[in-house]
Amino acid sequence: MPETAILFFMSGGVEYLCENYSVEVLGEKFPRFLRPCPIYAIRNQNICFLNGGSGAPMAADTLETLAALGVKRAVAIGMFGTFSEKIACGEIIVPKKAFVEEGTSLHYYEELEFAQPDLGIQAHMAGELGAETFPVVSTDAVYRQTFYKEALWREKGAVGVDMETSAVFSVGAYLGLQTAAVLISSDRHPLTEGGSKWEWHMTWEQRAGLFDRGMDAILKWQKQQQSGKSGKTPLQSGLNSDIIPPV
Repeated sequence: MPETAILFFMSGGVEYLCENYSVEVLGEKFPRFLRPCPIYAIRNQNICFLNGGSGAPMAADTLETLAALGVKRAVAIGMFGTFSEKIACGEIIVPKKAFVEEGTSLHYYEELEFAQPDLGIQAHMAGELGAETFPVVSTDAVYRQTFYKEALWREKGAVGVDMETSAVFSVGAYLGLQTAAVLISSDRHPLTEGGSKWEWHMTWEQRAGLFDRGMDAILKWQKQQQSGKSGKTPLQSGLNSDIIPPV
C-alpha cells in the first residue's frame, strides 16, 4: 500500500487524476465501513487516492482504514464556504488549524477546541501554492450556521466552514498520521441578514486548477521525502486535547 494518500472531499478529483495521470486500480471496493469506493495508485509515486466521503464520520472511517492498511500520511483536498471578506471565491487556502464543531473528533479526545495539521506538510503545501493559512471551522450541522455563530467564528480568526477538515487533523493525529488539507472557496455566505444572497461560485476550471496545482505540490513534497531532504515533523493537535484511550 502506498504510504501517502490523497482524499478528495469534492467531486471530480478522482476522475481528473484517472484521466491525467498514469494510475492503476488498487481495489474496486476500498474496505471502509461507509460506502466502499474504488482506490487508485499513481504509478511509481508511492501515492494512492480515493473519494474521502462526505462529512467527519466518513473522513474518520477513511483514515482509520487507510492507517490499518499502512498509510502514513494523508492530504485532504476539498471545498469550503467563506464567511469572510478576506477570502475571494475560488481562492485556495492551506489551513493552519480547524476549529472542531463536528462530533466525530470528540470520540477521540475528551476536549478539543481545534486540531492542526502536520506543520511540515502544511508549510510545504502553502509555500508551493502561494496560499494563505487561515483557520477554518468544520461542522456537522449545516442548517445551524447562523449569522451569530459565523460572527463568533470570525472573531476566532476563521474564514470559512467545511465538514471534514478538523476530523482529518484530529483523527489523523490520534492514529499517528501526518495530515494536511488544501481547500478552495466554493461559495460566499451572506454576512448579515440584509446582505447579499448566498451564491455558488465554483467552476470546473477552478476545480481543475486546484487538482493540477495541488498534485504538483504533493509530488514535489513526495520527491523531497524520497531524497531525504524533508523530515517528519511532530504531529500537532488542539487545546485541552486529552486523548480517549481505545477500549
